[in-house]
Amino acid sequence: MIELRDYIEALQERGELLSIDEEIDWKVEAGALAAMSNRTGAQAMHLRKIKGYPAGYTMASNLFTGPDHMFYCGGRKMWGRIAMAMELDPMVDYETLIDTINERCANTIMPIKVTSGPVKEEIHSGSEVNLYQFPFPLITDKDGGRYGAGVLMTKDVASEWQNWGVYRFMVAGRDRLVCDFLTEPSLSNDTKLIYSKYKALGRPMPFAIALGGAPTIMLAAAMKLPPGVSEVDYAGGLNLDPINLVKAETSELLVPSDAEIVIEGEISPTETVEEGPYASIKGYSKVVRRPLMKVTAITHRKDPIIPFVVDGTKISDTQAIISITESARLLQANNCDWQEPVRYIKIPAEWNLGICVVSIIPVAPGFAFRIARQIFTNSNLFDKIIFIESDVDPGSLFRVQNDWVQKVHPQKNHHVLYGFPPAVMPNYGEKESGEGTTRMYIDATWPSWWKPEERPLAISFENGYPAELKERVLKRWREEFKFPAEPMVLPPHPMFGKQK
Repeated sequence: MIELRDYIEALQERGELLSIDEEIDWKVEAGALAAMSNRTGAQAMHLRKIKGYPAGYTMASNLFTGPDHMFYCGGRKMWGRIAMAMELDPMVDYETLIDTINERCANTIMPIKVTSGPVKEEIHSGSEVNLYQFPFPLITDKDGGRYGAGVLMTKDVASEWQNWGVYRFMVAGRDRLVCDFLTEPSLSNDTKLIYSKYKALGRPMPFAIALGGAPTIMLAAAMKLPPGVSEVDYAGGLNLDPINLVKAETSELLVPSDAEIVIEGEISPTETVEEGPYASIKGYSKVVRRPLMKVTAITHRKDPIIPFVVDGTKISDTQAIISITESARLLQANNCDWQEPVRYIKIPAEWNLGICVVSIIPVAPGFAFRIARQIFTNSNLFDKIIFIESDVDPGSLFRVQNDWVQKVHPQKNHHVLYGFPPAVMPNYGEKESGEGTTRMYIDATWPSWWKPEERPLAISFENGYPAELKERVLKRWREEFKFPAEPMVLPPHPMFGKQK
């Protein structure tokens, strides 16, 4: 089973990791370096010497993101590290990655309970608990405290359902945390639902936060799944190997045995503490009071690696993970009804998850409308959809923009739908009563009643040259000329020309 250390080693071997041995300050400097990596699409970073911390205590950032699709980056793909987290080739094409995620999610693997694991190498409980023992970073100088991001694990009060979700947390003291699981943006309300049951009973809710372990844990925990479904089964499916779980020290929760660090405790049903501001993907959050999380134990490896996420800078791990996992989920939900006419769905991280790109073959009048209604019903993340033809490469956002500009009529191709709740990601500024209850879709496809020969042909490598010449050019490009940028060539859609 691949776990964080294997994953970091794989990133190093593929040129996707920058190991920094110079001393780095956890206070703002580490966050600034990670922010610049996000901005430039550079490698993930392993900070191996942290100011004020003993040798062996290290930090890692930008583990799941990559270069912006708006530019060529030596053939590297934004989803390459996510592919590597699933032990796939980082050069895998987008559609294959999405299909692989959906195939593995359809074949989940239950976890295995073990008696111990690397995360139990060091155990601190009671008065020994000290969160400042670990280099959680102050990410920006305007943040309200030192922040971390991990998988928050809770258990339903009346069943065996154990829920996992990815959340930020702020260190509020040696043995005190505060976590944002009650407000948006969030794709799932499961943690909030479970906490409400404990609060109604006046009981503290046991929790555990895991950092590290199998990278697919983060992917699965970020997915929107039905209540009662355990994300750990999906993590095993994505991993093609079961996740090993071990009992927590101070509760009945089961935690990843291969994690770098696990923080355990209880969430108060009554006490609160201030959290924020925080540089989130929607801007700086406001200071609010959230439930107090009392830490009762910390277990960790002897030389822990502390992974951290820098939100608010494009493209962050949060944006990259949500983009891939939610796009995969929506494609699966739509293809159950429509099959081939929907080629792919992509929620671009570059556009901060605020719009959805849908590649279709418009098989009948009103087809885009029906797909838009279905997608908006299934997701509350964005409030805009743009429909494009099936010959647009998922990685070619500049082509999406070009079709948007050139093919979309200002009046005929913009459509507004009503009766929806406010979406998560759009940020219009000051909200007024009733604002945000609409959705819009933009149709950048040719009319469905046009015959294939009547449709204007895009001037492109795919359309402009004979098959034999294209094959020869690609071969020379890669093997003889060795150009640094990998050519993006989209294969034809299997249904092209078959629409009625």
